[in-house]
Amino acid sequence: MGAPLAARLSRFLVGCHPRRWRQRYAGELLEVLDQHHPTARTVLNLWASAVSAHLDPAYRTGRHPMTGLRRLAPWSAAAAAVLLLPAGCLGIGAWREEHGSPVPLSQGTYGVAFSPDGRIVATVNPALELWDAADRAHPKRLAYTHGPLVMPSDPAFSPDGRLLATAGGGSGILWNVADPARLAEITALPGPGGTGALLFSPDGRILATAGNGTVALWNVADPAHATHITTLTGQAGDVTALSFSPDGHLLASASDNGTVTVWDVTDPARATHVTTPARQAGGVSALSFSPDGHLLASASDNGTVIVRNLTGPAAPAITTTLRFTVPPPRFPGMATGPDVALAFSADGHTLTTIAGNTTVTLWNMTDPSAVHRITTITGSSIGPGEVAFSPGGRTVAGAAASGDTVALWTLP
Repeated sequence: MGAPLAARLSRFLVGCHPRRWRQRYAGELLEVLDQHHPTARTVLNLWASAVSAHLDPAYRTGRHPMTGLRRLAPWSAAAAAVLLLPAGCLGIGAWREEHGSPVPLSQGTYGVAFSPDGRIVATVNPALELWDAADRAHPKRLAYTHGPLVMPSDPAFSPDGRLLATAGGGSGILWNVADPARLAEITALPGPGGTGALLFSPDGRILATAGNGTVALWNVADPAHATHITTLTGQAGDVTALSFSPDGHLLASASDNGTVTVWDVTDPARATHVTTPARQAGGVSALSFSPDGHLLASASDNGTVIVRNLTGPAAPAITTTLRFTVPPPRFPGMATGPDVALAFSADGHTLTTIAGNTTVTLWNMTDPSAVHRITTITGSSIGPGEVAFSPGGRTVAGAAASGDTVALWTLP
């Protein structure tokens, strides 16, 4: 097996591990692959690691207790050691692909995001790619990275569309995407790594990065000189999703153990904990405030969406619980994204949920206390991995089931 093929297969197989495993260990594995020349043995070891992780019920169900994680941590360290036996030496940083094109998107996406104007789609695979999606029928790749791999997490555009944040480099990397065809790194934010979610505040001055039970707030008004403001602590589990209220005063964070926490970030330097409602069954993989900021929807991988009224943030009230079937992955053992995603429409009257990247359900939210299903659509044009909604929730982007292009769904 040639070195280029082994390198491509190695980074693909890192992404084949369960999502929660990747959030905890993928950063470490990608870092130790720096300056490492993968071989067929490396590929075989990574394949065995991915299969073992998928067979482990703690990661397959996502309901592992902390004792289970402590039990799995030594196994992960041992697997990493076996993986590195052929290397001879270790390097610090991310492995660099100096030549060739990125891995085809049909092999799965680790992160997807729409620009605020809906014309650009950013994908992580794990190279960062920018696509022109203005012509929905013919998306065109504009640029991609040849340098550091970004970590498995959804990227985030700033509200003006000129900045993009990705996981990696510690707590995140800021990119200049004012000209999408000339993608340029601005700076890497320091930190311990393991970023599981990123999001800009509505005014674009604050970037929230989350992972390992904490949420860090950064002042990015001057992106080249981003500074750390504060770190919010105390949430159980790994943080998997973030959502700012439209006015930017509240920040909601969700974790893989079903907790949703609301923070008051009106003054980011003095951010405070507001509430942590009762746990939701399953791991929460998506959060969304309604456009008026009154409702917060959280989706779990067991097929439930809980909608809470946050008019009084300290005492959120559940207005409805939606239930739907999450289909099994079309590629067992190879799924790379969450089981569910969601988004409110621009007017807040509709909530859209996606299950298993194949089933889209639209819910009528006109009366939050009497929500009813509008329609369910089943399609097959979205391949494995993460998906993203366009602003307003009318279009969904993800990996195509075949070929090397972005797949786009236009919803009713």
